[in-house]
Amino acid sequence: MNDNTRFLVTVALPDRVGILRDVTGALFSLGANFTDLRQTVVGGIFTLSAIAEFEASADPAALVSAVRAALPEQDACVDVRPCAPAARRAPDAAGRASLSITRTSAAPAGERYVASVMGPDRPGRIHEIARIFADAGVNVEDWRHDFSDPERTLTVGIVTVPPSCDVAELQRTLAAALGPTGLATSLRHENIFRATNEVGPIRNLLDPSVPDVGRNAGTPGQ
Repeated sequence: MNDNTRFLVTVALPDRVGILRDVTGALFSLGANFTDLRQTVVGGIFTLSAIAEFEASADPAALVSAVRAALPEQDACVDVRPCAPAARRAPDAAGRASLSITRTSAAPAGERYVASVMGPDRPGRIHEIARIFADAGVNVEDWRHDFSDPERTLTVGIVTVPPSCDVAELQRTLAAALGPTGLATSLRHENIFRATNEVGPIRNLLDPSVPDVGRNAGTPGQ
């Protein structure tokens, strides 16, 4: 795959119903396959970042024109630029898809954790979390700050903790820095997060070689 078949697409415009349909439809009609996509609304602004791949070479300018033509808004910000292929994470032995984070060959090594902070919002909160992670060599892969309830604001994301980092010490540092302001912190390995959030026996999630009878064959007697 060359650099003219894989693109990073970014779109930003005032939110309304149907934007995701319009953008993905325009690119799909040209043969795009979306291999990674993030869409959210920040301050009333729809934002999208996606990786679109094509079987044959495509012209970035033509892709931009197609997206713009699908959007009635004249002030929409649309950008399409080629990007190199990324090394993909293979599924586990049970065929389960991992959290939808595309790793590149240059991605930091380490174990992935789901980090969350909940509690009353205050200025500097996100910067303080980011500073603690950066000082510990932790890479933030995916992050979201939900301000819908100021008293229970949720900051949650996926981070890569390097082998040199003491996870227990990192947890203590987060709690010490954020706890006094009423913030509850959590840092769970992705396997533990999956085990407590997926349906099915925990032993099957931890050991993919064990058949999941309840999930794949139905519950006995039904």
